[in-house]
Amino acid sequence: MPNPMPNSGPEQKNYAEIERLETLLRTLRESSSTARETEAIREIGLEIALAVREVGAMLINAGWQQSYAASPDSQPAG
Repeated sequence: MPNPMPNSGPEQKNYAEIERLETLLRTLRESSSTARETEAIREIGLEIALAVREVGAMLINAGWQQSYAASPDSQPAG
C-alpha cells in the first residue's frame, strides 16, 4: 500500500514522528510498567496528540487554500 503522505515537508516529518512515538508507546505497554514508565506513556500520548493536531491544522489550512483558489470570486476580472 503506498504511503499517502508526501516524501518531504512538515507533513512527512510529523507522520514519521507519530510512527516513532507509537512504536515507543507499544514497546512501553508490552513491558511491565514502573511509575516512571507510566509517566513516559502519558508524555508520549501527549506528544502524539500534539503531532496529530499539527497535521490536522496543516490539512485544514491546505483545504482552505484550495477552496479559496477554486472560488470564482478569487479569479481576477478580465
